[in-house]
Amino acid sequence: MYSHELIGLSLLLAVTVAIQLGLHWFQVCRALYKHGARFPTGLLFWRWFKELRHYRDLLAARGDGPSSYHVLFILAWFNLLLAFVVAVVALWQQTHPLR
Repeated sequence: MYSHELIGLSLLLAVTVAIQLGLHWFQVCRALYKHGARFPTGLLFWRWFKELRHYRDLLAARGDGPSSYHVLFILAWFNLLLAFVVAVVALWQQTHPLR
């Protein structure tokens, strides 16, 4: 039986990943596609930090502030850490079941 904490953390993770995916797709990918990026941009999650660096460079070239870059960067790390916490809590509950 799963606890309410694990369900809540999993739901929070799902919502923040969906928000991150939407922001990444509609901000970063659109900007990269306008400057010549090819199709798999945004679909491969292991390339998101590389794409964020290119997005930061585009913002600097346009003279815009990097605030949207920082929000996306912090959200990406938050999601990675939250996924780690959810995995640790799930493993803990598997090895130490409630009586």
